[in-house]
Amino acid sequence: MERGPLGVGLAVIIGVALIGFFIGTDADDYAPDRTLAADAAADAPTSAPLAPSYAGLRVTARGAGTGWAADLAALAGSGPQVLDPVEPAADKGAAVAERARLRAYDGAPPRIPHPIRQDSAAECLACHADGLRFRGLLAPAASHALYTGCTQCHVVTESAVPGGDLHTDPREVANSFVGLASPVSGERVWSIAPPQIPHRVAMRERCDSCHGVNGRDAIRSTHPWRETCEQCHAASGSPW
Repeated sequence: MERGPLGVGLAVIIGVALIGFFIGTDADDYAPDRTLAADAAADAPTSAPLAPSYAGLRVTARGAGTGWAADLAALAGSGPQVLDPVEPAADKGAAVAERARLRAYDGAPPRIPHPIRQDSAAECLACHADGLRFRGLLAPAASHALYTGCTQCHVVTESAVPGGDLHTDPREVANSFVGLASPVSGERVWSIAPPQIPHRVAMRERCDSCHGVNGRDAIRSTHPWRETCEQCHAASGSPW
């Protein structure tokens, strides 16, 4: 009797099943004393970390950089403090020139001398809210009220992409514009009088930005704990 297609297919299935059975029960790979439980125990770690409680989540690090707030506070605490004695550097002109280096003219917003991601003002304020000193670098405090659109006024001088190029610095293009020069010091009415404020105070309401503990040494105030500056230092009378 001839076999139909169904019989042929059934024979093939049975043959494949037998081959798989003999291969799976080969003596080299089969160990009767092995169990699924033993295999699981061998692969399991010796101990599992405990999940932190909800209260512990507040103080538990959850990735790289999570301790930045504490690190930033420690860094700020390691710098000059308000009551520390101040010995101003002698070369005030050099300090003023260095301050003016990132400005197109006196009163212009300084350029940003490092790459930024421009995600939010919070990254800028991490260093510039109160000022910071780090490895010989100085991040001055913002001289004005804290705004949220830093790059609306401050432009970058370095690309956020390593090796990226920015547009040509406007100061390198020939032009006839001459900006205001930064004043070096204010005048005194008499020898022991407090010096006048030689610049405008608009957008410079925070005197400690330049003259506080995180200002440049040559123009730091010798009495930074006195916070009402205009009680003794009068404006020069010029709005600019």
